[in-house]
Amino acid sequence: MNTRSPRSSLLVVALAVALAPAAAQACSEGMFNSGKGLAFQTYLAPRPARVLIYSTAPEEERAALHAGLQKAGHRITEVSDAAALVAAIRHERYDAVITRLDAAEQIAAQADADIPPVLPIVARAERNSPQVRGRFDLFLLDGASLGQYLRAINRALRSSTN
Repeated sequence: MNTRSPRSSLLVVALAVALAPAAAQACSEGMFNSGKGLAFQTYLAPRPARVLIYSTAPEEERAALHAGLQKAGHRITEVSDAAALVAAIRHERYDAVITRLDAAEQIAAQADADIPPVLPIVARAERNSPQVRGRFDLFLLDGASLGQYLRAINRALRSSTN
């Protein structure tokens, strides 16, 4: 048999809420994160595209980038050297090309109107150089996150359709 009145039960609940730590009172994401961040995040490309990638990054980084871009909805083709990069651009249609800065300059030097937007991968120390800023509106920094790659691809697609 319950000897507490409804009023005393309400008082116990109010006291428990008042004495609880502030983080426990938070709603939404704060309750789930508990200061540890989210363990999983999914990206989805707003405009899926055919992307050609030429990178000399370590195999594990290339595989992670390839898998992330593909999971986001892009169709990815990878090439292993500059000659294969130029040949792929001439023989296939791509919506964007991600490549090292030196290869991007070779591609941009070709006055071919059918060249897709080129997103060079630039070392952080070179990001403000006239060589980069003067030639490329969009570029990626070496070590960029998957989200940064996706934003750059989306911006390249937007600028090429305008």
